Amino acid sequence: MHDAFEETLTPLLRLKTVADLRDGIFTPRERGEQKQAGILLKPAALIENIGQKICDDLALLSPEFGNTHGPDLQIEGETVALHVHPTATLSKFAVFDTTAGPIVIDANARVGALSLIKGPAYIGKKTQLERCIFANAIAGYDCRLGGEISDSIIGDFSNKHHEGFLGHSLVGDWVNLGALTTTSDLKNNYSEVRLTYQEKIYPSGTIKFGSIIGDYVKTAIGTMLSTGSVIDLGANVFGETIRSGYMRPLLWGRDADYEREKFLRDAERMMARRGQKLPDGFLKVLSTIA
Repeated sequence: MHDAFEETLTPLLRLKTVADLRDGIFTPRERGEQKQAGILLKPAALIENIGQKICDDLALLSPEFGNTHGPDLQIEGETVALHVHPTATLSKFAVFDTTAGPIVIDANARVGALSLIKGPAYIGKKTQLERCIFANAIAGYDCRLGGEISDSIIGDFSNKHHEGFLGHSLVGDWVNLGALTTTSDLKNNYSEVRLTYQEKIYPSGTIKFGSIIGDYVKTAIGTMLSTGSVIDLGANVFGETIRSGYMRPLLWGRDADYEREKFLRDAERMMARRGQKLPDGFLKVLSTIA
């Protein structure tokens, strides 16, 4: 597995290692991948490899995933490319398009009516999609998703439940994107997107890149994120409609600080709703953030 990463990925890796960062159906650790010394993991590479990783991971799926389906499902493309766990619930009013790649829907996931799933795509355990367009994307465990999502990877327990566009972006765990939060993933002049982390600027290597949104980030309704925005752990983004560049950890609104005791209280409340507690080492990580 990768043992080095570009600093722009820090908001996603303050609470986990690269080995635990989902990049397909599984994480590198779950695949049992070995270290590849000297390989620098970059944000754009994660997005570019979504389809290949999902295809490669199909061989690791348990036999209980079925790829034969009854006549009620609306499937465009090859039926055998839709892999569904028997405990998943799929509305007969959703459409599953496998013409560009496979779709995998994991245990206890739910795809509601008026959703369109375009492969390659992975929908994690217990994740729910409602009126969602979901294309070339990965969603982790127990997420709530709606609106339009494409070319993106979303971590565990994250919410984007309402309208808004999330494109060519990387989203961490326990993120809540308010209604109509939208990412721009293409500059008006079609030039290369650049990412900012702290005071440094990094070329993305592509003209299509949205945002990196770290763990425990919240955005207010109507938030518009410019190309290459990077939001660090625990930031609560509100007060201005259009945001860009780097937003520091525990940012509150425009430029204030999210009080740590308040942040911890809010995080505990949020996690309790899903039957979870703050992870081991969480307080230690917070103590290292200036």
